Amino acid sequence: MDSDNGVEGQRIASSMSDHVQLLLDLNQKNLDGQMDGTPMSEHQVAILKRALAAGGRVSRADYEQAWASYRQCIVDKGYAAPPVMKVGEFYQAQWSMASVEGQEAREEKLREDDMACGKSEMLNVNEVYQRQHSNPALYRNPSEGVVDCLHRNNLVKASYTAKEYDEENCRFDKYWNDRRMGRAPTIAETHGHFSFDYSDVDAATCLANNHEAMDVQECKPPEWKLFG
Repeated sequence: MDSDNGVEGQRIASSMSDHVQLLLDLNQKNLDGQMDGTPMSEHQVAILKRALAAGGRVSRADYEQAWASYRQCIVDKGYAAPPVMKVGEFYQAQWSMASVEGQEAREEKLREDDMACGKSEMLNVNEVYQRQHSNPALYRNPSEGVVDCLHRNNLVKASYTAKEYDEENCRFDKYWNDRRMGRAPTIAETHGHFSFDYSDVDAATCLANNHEAMDVQECKPPEWKLFG
């Protein structure tokens, strides 16, 4: 199965250790001026080096510390600490980005500061921690990561594939767009459209940690044979 995310089974690295080393190498190139980007703080680098020594795994304590450092960075820039939502055992920042007339410049500054703090203090650690739990095989295609995670949590039948997941995703996307509701569906409204229960916290974690949402897949009916 070819897709925009690569050939089926393709990995982003051969192991979690190799993936962590790549992140450290890219950061060093940022520091050396070979690449443009926000370098990681010493705290985040230290966490990744500890992960490298532990076989590419970030500890829970270090994951918590990275998020605490990110929130403190935001506070140091003059904002209130961002609210955080928990999905299972994982965190997501919950900024309110609703546009307010006359506040566009302030909102843009908030986005820039938030991204700078995330890159400096937390994002790479967060990504490694999510992958080690929800995509340890390091599949490049998010759909394969989602389905592997669903299988490991016994949430789908053994024969369930990434292609089936994409097809269900696309069918639901078309169904929801045809209703023209103008809003995101609730969990209850997904029932009966997927081979797993979206209300299950482990399923939500599989989706969130593989950066997969119901409307991400580009649906191409002739290619995917959605309608039988």
